[in-house]
Amino acid sequence: MFLHHEAEGIDKWLGGWGIETIIVAPVAMLIFAFVAMGYDPDAVSATFAAFVATSPVWLPLVLFIMFWRRWMHYIRFAFWFTQPMVLLHIELPAEVQKTPLAIELVLTALFNSGGETTFIARIWEGKFRAVTTLEIASTGGRIGYYVHLRRAWKDVFEARLYGQFPEAQITEVDDYVTALGYHPSTHELWGTEYKKSSPDAVPIRNYIDWGLDKDPDKPEKQIDPLTSILELFSVLGPDEHMWFQIVMKARKKDEWYGFYKKTDSYVEGGKKAIEDIFKEAVARAQSRVKDEQQKEAAAGRGVQLLSQPEKDRVEAIERNFSKLIFECGFRVMYIAKKDKFDGAKIGTIINFFVPFRYPNYNALGVTRGMQIFDYPWQDYKGIRRRMIQRRMFFWHKHRAYFYVPYDQVPVMMTTEELATLWHFPSSVVKTPGLVRVASRVGEAPPNLPTSRDALQGK
Repeated sequence: MFLHHEAEGIDKWLGGWGIETIIVAPVAMLIFAFVAMGYDPDAVSATFAAFVATSPVWLPLVLFIMFWRRWMHYIRFAFWFTQPMVLLHIELPAEVQKTPLAIELVLTALFNSGGETTFIARIWEGKFRAVTTLEIASTGGRIGYYVHLRRAWKDVFEARLYGQFPEAQITEVDDYVTALGYHPSTHELWGTEYKKSSPDAVPIRNYIDWGLDKDPDKPEKQIDPLTSILELFSVLGPDEHMWFQIVMKARKKDEWYGFYKKTDSYVEGGKKAIEDIFKEAVARAQSRVKDEQQKEAAAGRGVQLLSQPEKDRVEAIERNFSKLIFECGFRVMYIAKKDKFDGAKIGTIINFFVPFRYPNYNALGVTRGMQIFDYPWQDYKGIRRRMIQRRMFFWHKHRAYFYVPYDQVPVMMTTEELATLWHFPSSVVKTPGLVRVASRVGEAPPNLPTSRDALQGK
């Protein structure tokens, strides 16, 4: 019998060879059954008989789980079609002098855990929390900021954004994804999704850590890692497209198909990460002494044993506990006409979030998507590749990540982390193709005569 960590080791080893465990496991079980039949057929027969005899116990449970998953997908799919959505294009102000904190305040307006407050609403009507998508898209080097959300939330979002950036321009537009006219026969597509490399409560290095919350009057002294992404988007040529999506919803509780769990994986993961940091510090201190009493004394010094990077990591995790948390999905895609597709840009997508990496902080790395094709046995004549390409385009077009038609494990992000990855760069950033309002709108003079004054001859 394998221990849990041994099973994880096997899964990791198979993954390194591009072999999926879910495919290998049934084949391995069949081989094991045939071998066991050769050595002890009576034991195998007895096991099978016990399996059948206990079916009145386990079979109803298995059937109920299968039914419940299908039912929840069905009613959520039906509810999904009843929600009118809108895509908003944001032209950045000509001068951006506010820090990403302004975007963080805007994001709080999108934090809504309502809509599924009652048990009946969740399991009978299929209602779920509003899903919003933050996007940056480049079409031939022209970069645009977009927000995809429920139409009912349009006015609330616009009011919050104009409150922070009154000179921005928000326009309801047709979907640029649909306008592309993508087809596998004429276009090549490569895309992937991302997840955190450490527990979700361990944050990425956010804009406060980068110093973007300071000296707004001197933005030239700031280092903004987002500019690396914008520069990448700006170098695209004609018929090349690169899209970045953050699909998100307000976090409420851990859930299993309409049932809220008592556990909180976010908090528990963060507490375990802090505990591991302290354990590592204690083990490091104890390794330097031999006397048992001195080892016990070292273990009792607690936070004094932590190095400065470890203290920063603990403080960052604890700060995350006090922030609003969104469940997110991250996706980047590169699409181009077949004769314009540049394979060298695939590497830039894999390393898309490298500019945000920093020692002792979390990082976003690739997970599901096109990056799985490393070995010839992973794809037969391109069939699987074309299937994933069609699915990824469909998921991107419909901003699908949660519920239906695509239900995936979310990445937990605070408003600080989201504002780090999606904010308006300062006016110092002169990235070609970045769409800004043509000119700054000045205020009307306070002594400007009104129409009534004009009629009275004043």
